[in-house]
Amino acid sequence: MSKLKHILKNTLRCTALALPLWGLGSLSSCSDKWDDHYDMAGTNGTESLLQLVEGNGQLSDFLSLLKVTHIYNNHHRTDVTFADLLASDQTLTVWAPMNGTFNIDSLRTLCQTEWGDSTVGRHFVMNHIAHNLYNMNALTDEAVKMLNDKYLPLDGGALYNASVVENGKNLPATNGLLHVVGDDAWYTYNIYEGLTSMDEFSHIGSFLSRFERQELDEENSIQAGLVDGKKVYSDSVMVKENSLFRVFDQIISEDSTFAMLVPDKATWQPVYDEAVKYFNYGSIEKADSVSEYWTSVALARDLIFNRNVQRSEQDSIFSTSYTPLEWPYHVFYKPFEVGGLMDAQNIKDSLRCSNGYIYRIKQWPFTAEDIYFHPIVTQGEREANITEYKDCTLNYRSAIGDSISGNGYVDIVPRTSTSNWTATFEIRNTLSGTYDICAVILPKTVYLANSRDFKKNKFKATLNYVDETGEKKSVSFDDEMSNDPYRVDTVLIGRFTFPVCNYQQPDATVSLQLQCSITNRQTSFSREMFLDCIYFKPVSEETSSEASKKRLKKANVAIETKQGKEVTK
Repeated sequence: MSKLKHILKNTLRCTALALPLWGLGSLSSCSDKWDDHYDMAGTNGTESLLQLVEGNGQLSDFLSLLKVTHIYNNHHRTDVTFADLLASDQTLTVWAPMNGTFNIDSLRTLCQTEWGDSTVGRHFVMNHIAHNLYNMNALTDEAVKMLNDKYLPLDGGALYNASVVENGKNLPATNGLLHVVGDDAWYTYNIYEGLTSMDEFSHIGSFLSRFERQELDEENSIQAGLVDGKKVYSDSVMVKENSLFRVFDQIISEDSTFAMLVPDKATWQPVYDEAVKYFNYGSIEKADSVSEYWTSVALARDLIFNRNVQRSEQDSIFSTSYTPLEWPYHVFYKPFEVGGLMDAQNIKDSLRCSNGYIYRIKQWPFTAEDIYFHPIVTQGEREANITEYKDCTLNYRSAIGDSISGNGYVDIVPRTSTSNWTATFEIRNTLSGTYDICAVILPKTVYLANSRDFKKNKFKATLNYVDETGEKKSVSFDDEMSNDPYRVDTVLIGRFTFPVCNYQQPDATVSLQLQCSITNRQTSFSREMFLDCIYFKPVSEETSSEASKKRLKKANVAIETKQGKEVTK
């Protein structure tokens, strides 16, 4: 039975059962007293677990199911049944449900196909068996890891909902313990299983399942040697993976406590239809698939929260997409107050999962600006952002200040005193939406505090982009721009609606060229420019429609940088 041992190899781990999301305590954790507790449970029986089940007429349904349900290896059915497992020398604890507590006929029918056999094994049989010994007495209060990796609460009288019958607990066998229970233990989906298995969540689950795959677990697989320099395995163990776990965290994991906000299909669809307009990839290869992917990710990535890593839940919570580099995005303040993300008035009900809760919500809680239509800040001091420049030299400088984004800027110095330079900035991750295009220009005092150079800059701008057919286009903004040299000034260059999206693409298709436009007689202007950044400020559809009747000359707009600072107030 060595192969059987390897197939179901597991170790006991101490954990807390997933509980309602915020503010509730966990089940009691493991402690030293449990060492003595397990010692009390010795295997001093004279019969195997299988023989104990065979000898109890009230367990004949469970026995018949054990004999027809097979163990799977690498998603392939083996010749080994769970009856064989109970006859092996592995140390197990079994909670056997009595006849009449489950529908034996439907389960046996399912076992006639490989898919049904595998499902019955995972959802039912393995939900009643655990490795190691679990004695049930007055001290018992813990979470048990079952063979299907689910953690079920165990106390002195029941496994989860399945209560032990009179004289049915702690029955010793040569290879473990048997408990006879008066109900079958409920199988509880984890959040990933719920999303991908239940029709009411198919609008999200079908997207998630498309990226599911099986990967080799090298640590738990048995290596047979090398063939042509590549490892081969005599017994390979595969684990379920999903590339989207990089975005949504391991929502399949039974070791964490998650919460997910889920709208119904009727709420989701108009939100999706609105968002997909911002992810129009035009004529690129498989544009529709790329659009669907990034639209779905943009909408779903802030719906999931891992409670295990939250810091101060009443003050703020952050989704599984959060990284410090993306602050302040994916962070939600005062979540439990009226109008907050976790406002109880917006939650219809909850579905308890084995690793957390799915909360059904009434209304979509985000705006486009909250979760995907973000400002784009192209830092001047980042050399890679400047793709071309002419008739000037560039000095990249550090400068720390509350109103300087990225703690740096580029000093654009004309080649001669009369040179009208040009500099082109590459802009990445634009959506097919409307932006106010701005240049943030610093006063000369950021370099020399006593500088008396308060001459304005004067410049023109040209925007380069591609249209829906992939053809390169450009638009020159008619007006010449100038800045206020006495302060950090956000100069509005113009407003533009991009026909296609460039989000998360390897090659940038958008650039902005600035051109100094000072004549020899205009001595009141300065050709040297301290450029903090190029700033694309999202414009909502409502704002864009209202403002289309007139064009603003300047706008003092706040820039939220990665450090959360503002350029102007």
